[in-house]
Amino acid sequence: MSPQRRCPACGEPLYGWITASAADPRDDHTYVVDRCESCGLGMARIESGEQAADELAPDTEHELPNRASWQAGIGGDHWAAIDLPAQPVLLTPRAIELLLAKRGLRVARLRQTVFGRNQLWMWQTLLNVFTFHDNFAREILAGRLTPRTSRNLFAFAIDAGITLLAAIPVALVSLPLELVAVVLSRGGEMVVAVEREALPRRPES
Repeated sequence: MSPQRRCPACGEPLYGWITASAADPRDDHTYVVDRCESCGLGMARIESGEQAADELAPDTEHELPNRASWQAGIGGDHWAAIDLPAQPVLLTPRAIELLLAKRGLRVARLRQTVFGRNQLWMWQTLLNVFTFHDNFAREILAGRLTPRTSRNLFAFAIDAGITLLAAIPVALVSLPLELVAVVLSRGGEMVVAVEREALPRRPES
């Protein structure tokens, strides 16, 4: 029996959260994403936490999806910010603090964006409730989803119609919903500035 996976941030056990498909509809892989009930970190079973921490370089701002966001809770495995396998670790503010502390780093500033990808993620997450393909609009615009790469022509046509008809009504819900989420620190995107921990001063002789 293999040992239970542990959270790289706080060391608590990881439990199964969702299964999620690769972001690119041409990739038919499905991934299991585990979650930590202590600090909230989410991690697909294709990555190590150490690599996640290494990506948080000092003196740099990092724009990251927030797994503690409302849209993550609403969307689950249909959350539009899930980008597998490119971004296999989904962090929370608490998980970031714990990971950085292990490397002698700390959060200099953490803010949540009001307008930007977070709004698009919330909008697309709500649309995903009604479509056969997750992130239909985004993948069409990226050129990764076409009638040939879709599940079938019928599903593609239905999703196209739903997206066109529901785009504005869903935006009227998603925009204020995400604004409230940001005010309550539950927005979909975090902007994190990382710096090195200050060395303790030596006592003067």
